[in-house]
Amino acid sequence: MVNTSDLRVVRTRNALRAAFEALMAEDTLDKITVKALTERAGVNRKTFYLHYETIEAFYDDITNDLMNEFFEHHEKAVDDPWDMDGHARRFFRYLAAQPPMIESLVCSPNLYDFGERIYATQMTRYRSFADDDFWREGMTADAEELVCALIRNMALEFYRQWVRRGKTVPVEEAAQLLGLMTLDSVEHLMSPRPS
Repeated sequence: MVNTSDLRVVRTRNALRAAFEALMAEDTLDKITVKALTERAGVNRKTFYLHYETIEAFYDDITNDLMNEFFEHHEKAVDDPWDMDGHARRFFRYLAAQPPMIESLVCSPNLYDFGERIYATQMTRYRSFADDDFWREGMTADAEELVCALIRNMALEFYRQWVRRGKTVPVEEAAQLLGLMTLDSVEHLMSPRPS
């Protein structure tokens, strides 16, 4: 296990992140390899594998850091799963404020789909605060997963389409639309908010 507070570890991971950002500015995700990443970072391949088992694990680390920042500094009601429209609005605003590299990662579905993973991580965190009474009575775990997949895919495609169309709809208006669509699509499936 790597001690993530060790300064050498921090420097190595920062060098890999900087190399990744530089490579993303030049190419697409599917062209980035461990070899290209380590060469650009000036890090030995063996060192990379001391930190990450695979390049996907490196990507997971980026995703987790992004989501940690969102939940620590931007999400005001993480423990309130009934705030569907608020969650959607705040997360859309957060993604809209990210640098071009993150936008590129979220908008380009590849073998490793950052957008899908980011939204899945977000929903998993919200769901961890919901008890068994969150969805209407009788909804099975499989049905719940279908509903969550719908929410994830709707929000992700909404964001991707907003970017593809040149962000012509102002951020706040787009965030409000997404919030309304999210709530309207699932509100009748949720149990009443506990008093």
